[in-house]
Amino acid sequence: MERVREYLKRLWLFFSDPQVYWRLFSLALALILWLLAAGEGDIGGTERFYTLPLTAQNLPADQALLDPLPNVKVRLRGLSPILSLIEDDLQAVIDLSHAEEGQMSYSVSVPTPVGVEVESISPQWVTVRTEQILTAEYPVQVGLLNIYPQALMHKVTPIPSTVAVTAPRSLLAQVDQVVAYISVGDTLGSSRETVPVVAIDGSGKPLQGVKLDPGLITLEIEYQSLGES
Repeated sequence: MERVREYLKRLWLFFSDPQVYWRLFSLALALILWLLAAGEGDIGGTERFYTLPLTAQNLPADQALLDPLPNVKVRLRGLSPILSLIEDDLQAVIDLSHAEEGQMSYSVSVPTPVGVEVESISPQWVTVRTEQILTAEYPVQVGLLNIYPQALMHKVTPIPSTVAVTAPRSLLAQVDQVVAYISVGDTLGSSRETVPVVAIDGSGKPLQGVKLDPGLITLEIEYQSLGES
């Protein structure tokens, strides 16, 4: 305890020294003047406007957003140097941790450090649609490309024969088939090839935004002569 008192006494004597005191005072005054100049003469700060992309946070793993999120206009007040430091890290967010399938409105927030105030957010509320993500098994269909007459004498077997398709409910309903395409030429031999699988709709167009597991399968190609069954 005595050592602490001695240390505090020396510290007090140091800061009580007129040279040290006036130097610290001058430094504090210079800092205040700099903040005033940077804040355009207003110690309360200046206002700035930003347009920020809206980000969804904490979306449950079994839910998917159906629509793109809008941009948000934000008005902030703070000291100009601080605003300049944080502007690259600003983000507008909505918390979807309690999202359920359907349409709901969520409040927009803009996290800011101490000393920066959010004056306005437009829009303050946004309505988004979420949908449950489902998984279904589909048999793999083989699509032959560049067919030669000899190709018809080949048996093509997909391994595995089924693929799990995961997508939002409405998108999964559009899946008509899962197809693996292969070109069987004029060779007569047997082989194996690894190819991607594609989910297509009823018109034969590939569907984007679906997940296939596995995304690659093996096609076992066996040549069969006319005498084989």
